[in-house]
Amino acid sequence: MKKYASLFWVMLMLVASFNIMTSCSDNDEPNNSGRNYDLDVKVIETRECHALKSLANDFFNLKFRQIIFEFTSVGPDMKTPVRLTGVISMNPAVFNKEAVPRALMFYHEFTTAKHRERTSQDEIDDVSFYMNKFQNLIAVSCDLYGWTLTEDKPQAYCCPEITAQESIDCWDAAMSILLERGYEIKGLRKFNVGYSSGGFSAIAFQRYVDKNRSDLNIDLTCAGAAPFDICTIYEDYVETDYSGYICALPLMMVAYKETYNMDFSYSDVFKEPLASHIQEWILSKDYGTWDINGLIGTEKISDVLTPAACNYKTGIGKKVYDKFRQNSLCGEGQNWQPSTKTKFFIMHSSGDKYMTYKAGVEMADYLKSKGCDVETDFKNSGNHVKYGLLVFTAETIVKMEKILGGDIEEYKQAIEDAKNSGEFDDLNVDL
Repeated sequence: MKKYASLFWVMLMLVASFNIMTSCSDNDEPNNSGRNYDLDVKVIETRECHALKSLANDFFNLKFRQIIFEFTSVGPDMKTPVRLTGVISMNPAVFNKEAVPRALMFYHEFTTAKHRERTSQDEIDDVSFYMNKFQNLIAVSCDLYGWTLTEDKPQAYCCPEITAQESIDCWDAAMSILLERGYEIKGLRKFNVGYSSGGFSAIAFQRYVDKNRSDLNIDLTCAGAAPFDICTIYEDYVETDYSGYICALPLMMVAYKETYNMDFSYSDVFKEPLASHIQEWILSKDYGTWDINGLIGTEKISDVLTPAACNYKTGIGKKVYDKFRQNSLCGEGQNWQPSTKTKFFIMHSSGDKYMTYKAGVEMADYLKSKGCDVETDFKNSGNHVKYGLLVFTAETIVKMEKILGGDIEEYKQAIEDAKNSGEFDDLNVDL
């Protein structure tokens, strides 16, 4: 998705069409409850980044600063200490303390598969969309296991417990840095945001907080187009024999085999040529997701999975399915109680060809059944990438502004100036 970052400007136009109209403050001090390890936080570097260079600078001042740091968390076994990296992002005014931060946001990145695609390594990063001069947010992101300092290890893709633990460790590490550097963060609103696999991570993070961190209140969780019930996605792919993002299920199956030491061989679940190229195409991290899609070379699930893997009711297929069921965030067997103090916004375009929007409907229904305040958007607003860039980001900004009581008239004027600049005449939005 990073190669589509220029489409952010079309998304910004959409913001102009939206109408912009508390829970108690909680403790912002780092919390070590439940840990048997010291976070041992260390700042690696501080850098200036840009999103879309001249356009961003001219109209929205999308320069932003990043504080990249190391901290200790745990690996996939949930007990072995590992060193991970995280990122704090903010615009220059907030960074230089010329403007007071308006809120804190934990941003969960979407699917990555290639070296140097993580938040701390890519200048034109999706989190930068929220770093414009009108928002004045401080965003925290975690690179997670399998990236940067642990890039030689398989990533724990869509593995909720380890993702949530590493993310909360990253959050606490970031809070310690911000407090040490004198940023005014006490009592700020807290937003939890993620799209696609990042949406899965956002709900996993929310679940962890609800179960373990009564000191931390999240005001708003926005999660879009995510495989909340992984089994729903597995079933849909097999039953329709189609995926517009053919690498998704292989990435999950590889992650689950490696993370949970599942006792099957890749030839049990994958057909050739994928079966013989897992190390080269996926575990090496030499290829991005679109490269992997091209290498697999089909959109038919039955051309990728063996007959045994396509039958998720018996044998090896059921073994994988049962592990997915165990690690899904809603659906059969899940009974965690989300915070009724948190507002939820669950979005998924019904026109998504990457994964069925039914997963979003199921997550929203689960939250509603637990008494939560849930807003949804499941109308057909295009395919997965276009929807994420042009709708999810815009609507998430609007939802945050409603909570913050913001006035985006100046923001709207900047959008109009950008629209009238002629810079968008040849912008391609056909995804």
